[in-house]
Amino acid sequence: MNTITVPATIDQLDTVLAFLQEQLADVNCPDDTQMQVSIAAEEIFVNIANYAYVPNSGDATIRCQVDKEKDPVQITIEFLDSGVPYDPLARE
Repeated sequence: MNTITVPATIDQLDTVLAFLQEQLADVNCPDDTQMQVSIAAEEIFVNIANYAYVPNSGDATIRCQVDKEKDPVQITIEFLDSGVPYDPLARE
């Protein structure tokens, strides 16, 4: 499993996306799938950066595990932070 930890700030988004693109390119992931993953990753990371630690700051860890033994290849991506939890179901 490959891991990157960065400050949870918007200016780190390009670093996160480059990390994920590198992981996906290593297994010849199709361009359209890479684009879909990038869009989802951007949404997740931006939410962490904008809401997890406000008004403080903290880190976000992104883990990417590639299982080449599966057909098709299985990729698991995890975003971890220790910020304030958010439960969208608790909102009106």
